[in-house]
Amino acid sequence: MSLMKRFQAKKKNDPSYGTGVKSKVLGTMPTSTLARNQSLAKIEKELENDLAALKLIKSIKQKEQIKAESLVPKYLPTVTGLMASGSDHALLGQVLIWLFDIKDIAQAMDLAVYCIEHDVPMPERFRRDLPTYLCDTIIEWADNEFEAGRSVEPYFTRVFDLAEDWDIHDEIRAKFYRLKGLIAMDKEDFTMAVPALETAMEYGAKVKTALGDAMKKRAACLESGTEPETNEETEPEQPTDE
Repeated sequence: MSLMKRFQAKKKNDPSYGTGVKSKVLGTMPTSTLARNQSLAKIEKELENDLAALKLIKSIKQKEQIKAESLVPKYLPTVTGLMASGSDHALLGQVLIWLFDIKDIAQAMDLAVYCIEHDVPMPERFRRDLPTYLCDTIIEWADNEFEAGRSVEPYFTRVFDLAEDWDIHDEIRAKFYRLKGLIAMDKEDFTMAVPALETAMEYGAKVKTALGDAMKKRAACLESGTEPETNEETEPEQPTDE
């Protein structure tokens, strides 16, 4: 479902969606070059004012409420228009941040993939590049969801698979494989858990205890015939260091 369709669906279910303070919907982009440039200039000014207003608010909870009820609905139709035209306008990166801030993961993921494919810049105040930001954000979100007993799919695996081809820090890679291993452990899929945790350890994750546990449980499953044999001829040695 596109960003615009999700917006329309939310508006249909909740007529008040997008009607908060300073939440006027800016609308889609004009087709002519002149009108488009004029519209973008107005939008950039609106965005500058909205960011300045947000900065004055101390409460994170209040900021998130304003983003969810006012700012995201206000800019989302414009974002949809920019995406349709293949734009790399900075507004896209800003709305992406807001979507993750309000935990609208579905819409954030669609926009994040677009932004990466079109080299959309992160807001100037961000030091991390977009792939790093996306990985950090999804891992933090997935960790919290996993600890709460909720599913992290399809978003965790989607970013995990994308990140396989990215140049990211080893620490981030370690976190990905650590969580992948722990999720597999939770599902009692020890054939998947062991190599995931081994890779996590290779990248520096502290998973010695979890890996040892996974190895023992995999061996017990293989012995009892409850898990299919792997191609390994011998059982991997127990890890000896953190």
